[in-house]
Amino acid sequence: MLWRGRFSKSPDKDILKFNSAENIVLDEKLVPYDILGSIAHVKMLKKQGILKENEAAEIVNALEEIKEAWEKGKFKLDEKLEDVHMNIETAVSKKTEHGKKMHTARSRNDQVLLDMRLYMRDEVACLKDEIKKLQKSFADISKKEPVVGYTHTRVAQPITIEFWCDAYTKSLQRDIERLGDCFKRINMNPLGACALAGTSWKIDREYTAKLLGFEKVQDNELDTISSRGECEAELLSALSIIMAKLSGIAEELIWLSQKGLVELPDEFCTGSSIMPNKKNPDALELIRGRTARVHSNLMHVLSVKKALISGYHSDMQETKFAVMSGIETTMQCIAVLTKIVKKLEFNQEEICKELDEGFAQATKIADYLAMNGISFREAHEKTGKLVKHCEKKKITLSQLDHKSAEELLGINIEKKQWDKLISL
Repeated sequence: MLWRGRFSKSPDKDILKFNSAENIVLDEKLVPYDILGSIAHVKMLKKQGILKENEAAEIVNALEEIKEAWEKGKFKLDEKLEDVHMNIETAVSKKTEHGKKMHTARSRNDQVLLDMRLYMRDEVACLKDEIKKLQKSFADISKKEPVVGYTHTRVAQPITIEFWCDAYTKSLQRDIERLGDCFKRINMNPLGACALAGTSWKIDREYTAKLLGFEKVQDNELDTISSRGECEAELLSALSIIMAKLSGIAEELIWLSQKGLVELPDEFCTGSSIMPNKKNPDALELIRGRTARVHSNLMHVLSVKKALISGYHSDMQETKFAVMSGIETTMQCIAVLTKIVKKLEFNQEEICKELDEGFAQATKIADYLAMNGISFREAHEKTGKLVKHCEKKKITLSQLDHKSAEELLGINIEKKQWDKLISL
């Protein structure tokens, strides 16, 4: 252990496994970010005269070799070395004696914050790109043909597929904007905060921020260290909103397909092991179900954070799993839904039947009456009675003859106008 100097005994193997086994698996995702951060840190130490030029060069070369080995699958993390940071530092120290100097003026506390910020920053960019693909899928199927607009899961008014698609496209745009707001707080350099109170070394945090592409330095070192989990919670909050939306879309597609208004692509459905007739929307159901997973990830982080005093605590390690799980789940669900939406087929015959049988033209008729001198409340009542008449007769508004409509509404309506009112 790189911190063994304080201890007379090695860690109990079960405790070491308890502390590190799960974490080391997650840390595999952080290898390139830890290397990137270490290279920037070493370059800063050289700039400040803390490392000699040859020392920095050897360390950077070693780090680049390790990255190349990792990309080829030849560098694996060892749980006996606890985490990604110690694994990489140990590997560097085996390549050059100067590797033992690379941790000067930093702590694993600010190091893991850095790795997670770099990781989340990349993932936010990927999430935004995936959402844009979903938006494009909606745009690709957009048509001016009718579809049913519902309220309370009952037929409300006729709308167009174009209008329906645009509603989801605009809603998803808010998710992109929400992720962008979150990105602003992620994109701040925590490196240099060290354990919690900075360092007596004359480091240049602005320089490492520039090298790593951060917008600015996160100042107040105690706040920096204490903030671990905060960006994670904010990102998971945005992801939870996205997943709630995806779940709603999935439920709507299940609902519409069950009514025969849309046809789901075969390749995204499954059959039954016993019932040959079944075509089950499993992928959509799983999107709906996995929403609970992301929501619980948010609660996980908030619960970890709720009782911690300032400074670093190992509890914060638990936030790593939650945010990584949330990101991965959301990314998968967006990608699957994008493919399904792109191949949706709308059944216009069934859509028009649903609209007609649901008296979807009623609001248009009431508005017409109100536009022609009848108070809206009276127009509403007259149209309601018209619908009631049709229900009793077991006919739709489009099946009601023009003369009967005039008589029931107590107003003269040209046949051409009536046909326009009952059209979908």
